[in-house]
Amino acid sequence: MQEITIHTVSEYVERLSDINRGRRAVYRGQRRDRSLLPKIARLTTYLPILQAEREMLEVFKLRSLPLLEQHPDNDWDWLTIMQHHGLATRLLDWSLNPLAALWFCVCKPPAENESGVVWLFYPDANDYAVPSKQADPTSISRVYLLRGKLVASRIQAQFGWFTVHYFNLEQEKFVALENDSSYASRLVKIIIPSNAFAHIRFQLDRLEVNSATLFPDLDGLCANIEWAFSSLADEELQDIPKKSFPTPNN
Repeated sequence: MQEITIHTVSEYVERLSDINRGRRAVYRGQRRDRSLLPKIARLTTYLPILQAEREMLEVFKLRSLPLLEQHPDNDWDWLTIMQHHGLATRLLDWSLNPLAALWFCVCKPPAENESGVVWLFYPDANDYAVPSKQADPTSISRVYLLRGKLVASRIQAQFGWFTVHYFNLEQEKFVALENDSSYASRLVKIIIPSNAFAHIRFQLDRLEVNSATLFPDLDGLCANIEWAFSSLADEELQDIPKKSFPTPNN
């Protein structure tokens, strides 16, 4: 698995051009360098994990119906909605947009001065899920790449895709993508040092990659306005240019 380190947006784009060369890829930004595991793999459940997963899915189907404008067609779509609203699933978020992934890495100050990472994954033709042919996402025996239905504007804004992870019955656990030999050779880890977060955050904002554009709703707009008129902890320690935000008076 290849690893590279970048310090600026321009360096990031240049290195991607060198290593990608037009190949189809998806990207995932992480504030901490943690394994590529879905949320459900980190959940402590009092039931066996697969039973808990199935029961959470069924409870969500029953209780969410009055709150949904459209009813999903299959369990793949149900998982997409659950993932979008924060319920633990076997889905892991990725993006077709490498700048969006970089923003998710640096949008907050680094955790305990840890480096962040952007993962690059090259899917092949067999990696794509076909919900019409694979009825049950909870019984898969390999990782698939899923383009979920656009259940929210932010999925479209973020060019969102998902990896759908399988449960290894022999090991009795979900296996991290980077630890699976079938996928590790198609991963690239891009490391972002903690002292580069603030500058990259500012550079991305100047390219209109920020919470307002990636979360095109009132929550994203409010987060962007608040950031524009304040300083995060790592910004106070560095010579970050003054932010600007258009107002009726300027």
